Amino acid sequence: MSIGHVLALLNEKLTGENFLKWKSNINIALVCENLKFVLTDECPPEPPLNASRSVREIYDRWIAANNKAKGYMLAGMNDVLRLKHEHVENAYEIMDSLQAMFGQQSSQSKHEAIKNAMNAKMKKGQSVGAHVLNMVNYFTEAETHGATIDDGTQVSMILESLPPTFLQFKSNYVMNKLDYNMTQLLNELQTFEAISIGKVQEGEANVVKDKSPSSKASLKRKNKGKGKGAPKKQKNWNGSNGKKKGETAKPKGKCFHCGIDGHWKRNCPKYLADLKEKKKAT
Repeated sequence: MSIGHVLALLNEKLTGENFLKWKSNINIALVCENLKFVLTDECPPEPPLNASRSVREIYDRWIAANNKAKGYMLAGMNDVLRLKHEHVENAYEIMDSLQAMFGQQSSQSKHEAIKNAMNAKMKKGQSVGAHVLNMVNYFTEAETHGATIDDGTQVSMILESLPPTFLQFKSNYVMNKLDYNMTQLLNELQTFEAISIGKVQEGEANVVKDKSPSSKASLKRKNKGKGKGAPKKQKNWNGSNGKKKGETAKPKGKCFHCGIDGHWKRNCPKYLADLKEKKKAT
């Protein structure tokens, strides 16, 4: 990374309120320039005149990196803060001073970001993808302010923020002891949402089809004549099933008991007499 790119990264001057963003940009610049170690490693002791070349090179490397990192940090401050820190010897001392000045704002911002993540709920009509990305922003903001939220906790918080329509997904995740990272979770939730929406649309289409005029007409023809108030056939007083008086009745055929034509077994005189005798005998 050239000095021009570094200065472009630090184009936004540190004023105090933007400390976290400025600190993040500084860290990126120092990592790209391989200078980040001066913020974490102490300065090695100055070697004596008779020290070996390797020992001298370690010290010289740290001093050169510290001066360069300090220059980047001072270049990214407003005039007031730069004048306050330009006489500080080490880059890590400058960072400690700034942290003491503006770090309290970071703690409050961290608390707010965590609270927003815990209280977040997916809104009605919102896509699950947009909701998950919104939650990721809360996590990122909290971590920027110094919070540590592991991947498992982030996934659990997202699942708890979903509406009842995702109950089957959440139950499956817990019962099968799944372990998704954030990318996998987002993809699986979007797939589940697409399938669920497809089923709802299919059900609505079936309801509309059932209510169409052609379906109603078909159902009406099917049920025609089967209504509760449909008239029943009634027998005439003489049991002739609606035959007009004087109309010749159809011959009843041969009796199965005595073999004589003109009556049925239930009206056969011989059959009735036999039944009567049997009753007397018992």
